[in-house]
Amino acid sequence: CSPSGRDFATPENLPRKRPMHIFVTGANGFIGSHFVELARANGHEVTAMCRGQSAAKSAAVARLEAAGARVRYGSILSPDGVKAALEHADCVCHFAAAFRESSVPDQYFADVNVGGMLNVLARAAEVGARRFVLCSTAGIHGQRVEGILSEQSAVRPWNAYEQSKVAAEEALLRRSAELAVESVIIRPASVYGPRDDRLLKMFKLASAGRFPLFGPGNGRRHMVYVSDLVDSFLKGCELPQAVGEAFIAAGPRAVPLHELLAILAGVLGRRSCGPRLPAAPMIVLSAVTEDVCKLLGVDPPLYRRRMDFYLNDAEFSSAKARSVLGWEPRVELAEGLRRTLEDYRASGQLA
Repeated sequence: CSPSGRDFATPENLPRKRPMHIFVTGANGFIGSHFVELARANGHEVTAMCRGQSAAKSAAVARLEAAGARVRYGSILSPDGVKAALEHADCVCHFAAAFRESSVPDQYFADVNVGGMLNVLARAAEVGARRFVLCSTAGIHGQRVEGILSEQSAVRPWNAYEQSKVAAEEALLRRSAELAVESVIIRPASVYGPRDDRLLKMFKLASAGRFPLFGPGNGRRHMVYVSDLVDSFLKGCELPQAVGEAFIAAGPRAVPLHELLAILAGVLGRRSCGPRLPAAPMIVLSAVTEDVCKLLGVDPPLYRRRMDFYLNDAEFSSAKARSVLGWEPRVELAEGLRRTLEDYRASGQLA
């Protein structure tokens, strides 16, 4: 959507802003950590807010510190903790979110993704931050939709996570206007790249020839490489023409799932990633497993959203981000998967 309704200036005529102090939530996460590195490389001061100080996060935090970020710990739900960490920030880039949780009530996504965002926004206004950039998702436009989706397409959230992101966008536009804070929304397509632990299992199974394709795999998957994506966020922080707008950020092209897996097999040096199997039994099994585990209070090994990988069918247009921000996705899928594989191997996560 284009909330401002104004004419757009061309990116080449509007230079990027001066170096600023950017406060980043979810900074030790997959996308957040890449953004911090890019922002620092472009001369910005960064305060990186991380949740918890567990040993599992120590490598991610060390990477942030090596990039020159100031690391702070806390919850986006804590007003005092956020305000203390936000001191002197010019801009907020908000990545922290509930996303992968499978055994929590739907209200949890609203509490974190809407309530947490509003808390950070309010504290940002209190310390005088001028801009707030929200990480939303292109998935709010639907998971199985014909044609090519743009910011003007209907909103069709598929699950509690996407519903919470719709609510977060609406709350941001409303509340930022009241607080006189500039707002920008970026809606990523499916993100992948080095340090993405979500795809590690797929790479491991595919490298052993044990990643199955359930169903024909004709649904389109539109992915965006993480370095391309975080550049769109940095432009959202820097460029004046981004203010008041929402932008879809997707990769160079969408591909059917069977083609994606064929490309991955080629990157891995295999004939295929695994066998082809019927989809219907697994759809039923995932639903039953999730419901039973929820009753038992345990994390399900298989759940409905995991099967979305096989069922999704959507393609997105990034024309608005190209024309308004001068943003361009540069990494093709095969190259991005190759870089991801190299990172898994270099880190010892994959032989």
